[in-house]
Amino acid sequence: MKDKKYLIIGDAGSMHIFNFVKTVLLPRGYEVHLLTLSVEPVRELYRNYYLENGVILHSVAEKGYKNLDKKDRLHRVLHLYRKFKLLKEVPYVDICHVHSVYKTSLEMIKRFRKKYGKLILSFWGGDIEDRSEYVVNLRKNCFTFADVITVTVERTKEQFEEIYGKEFSNKLYVCRFATNGLDCIKNISETSTKEDCRAAYDIPPGKILITCGYSAYAEQHQDTCLEAINSLSSDIKSKLFVIVPMQYGRYNQPYIDRVEELAEKCDFDVKVLSEFVPFGMSAKLAIATDIYLHVRDTDAFSNALKEHVFAGSTVIKGDWLIYRELEKMKADMYSVSSLDDLPDLLSKILCKYSPQSEIKLFNPIYDLYSTDNIIKQWEKVIDL
Repeated sequence: MKDKKYLIIGDAGSMHIFNFVKTVLLPRGYEVHLLTLSVEPVRELYRNYYLENGVILHSVAEKGYKNLDKKDRLHRVLHLYRKFKLLKEVPYVDICHVHSVYKTSLEMIKRFRKKYGKLILSFWGGDIEDRSEYVVNLRKNCFTFADVITVTVERTKEQFEEIYGKEFSNKLYVCRFATNGLDCIKNISETSTKEDCRAAYDIPPGKILITCGYSAYAEQHQDTCLEAINSLSSDIKSKLFVIVPMQYGRYNQPYIDRVEELAEKCDFDVKVLSEFVPFGMSAKLAIATDIYLHVRDTDAFSNALKEHVFAGSTVIKGDWLIYRELEKMKADMYSVSSLDDLPDLLSKILCKYSPQSEIKLFNPIYDLYSTDNIIKQWEKVIDL
């Protein structure tokens, strides 16, 4: 199939796109072209893999342009022109696949319809939330000549149909992305104990481990989580150890400073993580965690949440975050209608909570997001 060309328009630095290329496209023998919409350089690990495996990267960052970090109106227009120029350089491809259906990608595929045969549009979650009249109509126009439209979760499918009804249902499929962390958790669970994983983070025996979010974005509300925990009774707090992962997304320094200052003032054991750790260490944190606080503003279904559910953490999430898959699986979840309700729910759960001494994996989520199942889902829509 090496004579067949497959173009991805998306972010070449995305883990999901990297894994999609590695596990789905290259084994099928496609000549893969990857046009990245990000002006950031592709991380070295991915860039080297693409180079070694014949993936052709189309990136403005590779062109040596200056001032790519500038975001004023003039430079945004210039960046857009350069991205359109990149697509002009791409040869005719058999399949064009847009990952994350944003305005720029749609304008590109409209203008260059003669550059590709089949068109796949894949919503990732946040891209469905723009309901401005212009974008809704632009998407609808592109749907008429798209061959396949995919979403990653059932909730995004519901949102799609809230906007467009059933008009495009014959093209609409749920196709997920594999979560590598699940395999890592599974492997660790076969060779280590829960106490081994807790010891990796210096968790004292008998303490209840609460993990707050998974990155340093303010939308995670780790500051509010710490305040909620700090408002609990002294008896409950004496039983706790809290970890706040902030290794990723460290762009909002005032927010990071606020969380760290709050952590210093808390009268319970708390550790803020700021240094990157190996993949296996992240998996150990999921296994070690007893209660996972997931109250970010929006989420299509983050890998971190999947990993904590699989590892057996009790999840407390915001009511505004809807996960149909987890509802069907009957995962161990509690919800709060607002952040103000977090202290009461924590108190009710913790007053009778005993840490699990054994690893108890929640296999339904592994079955849904295993690499083998994900490959089958994508092969089906690619071959339509």
